[in-house]
Amino acid sequence: MEHVIITMAREYASGGSEIAQTVADKLGIPLYNKELITIAAKKSGLTEEAIAASENQRSSSLIYSLYMMGNTMPLADQVYILQSNVIKELAEKGSCVILGRCGDYVLRDRKDVLRTFVYAPLENRIAIAKARPDAKDMPDRLWETTLAKHDRARASYYNYYTENHWGEAKNYDLCLNAALGREVCADLIVQAAQALEKSL
Repeated sequence: MEHVIITMAREYASGGSEIAQTVADKLGIPLYNKELITIAAKKSGLTEEAIAASENQRSSSLIYSLYMMGNTMPLADQVYILQSNVIKELAEKGSCVILGRCGDYVLRDRKDVLRTFVYAPLENRIAIAKARPDAKDMPDRLWETTLAKHDRARASYYNYYTENHWGEAKNYDLCLNAALGREVCADLIVQAAQALEKSL
């Protein structure tokens, strides 16, 4: 693949990260997820921990903003701008998969971007979350609350920094139900990316 950027947003514990990796493997292109934190840290002098901690936060607290007045831009805003610049630089270099971090919006002016969103039924997401090595043992109703909390944080971050609404179909080229299976979803994304490349 010469030059197509695939961005992927996803519901928490939907299996989107695994689908993104499968797409990258099938196309032989790099996947940028946590790597964006590392690159941003090297460019800014901030620690990876500080960047990771600020990622799903936004500087909407009035008290925090008043406190920061006259000092410097809130860390969450600094990180958003920093990661946006890194995403733009990576897109210039060649084909890749960008996971999360408002990638679809950051690259909105490019014609060579396939914007995807992955979701999944609640029962599938609970099963995925429970199977993670660091998963806590708790009843499904608490898992529902946990998943909803993570999704709210992602939506809040995305809606704050973009003009769009997180998870709204019209903002993406392709929305996929992960319950179709990792390989099926990955193949559909690959086919769409190949079709986009031919149309450029």
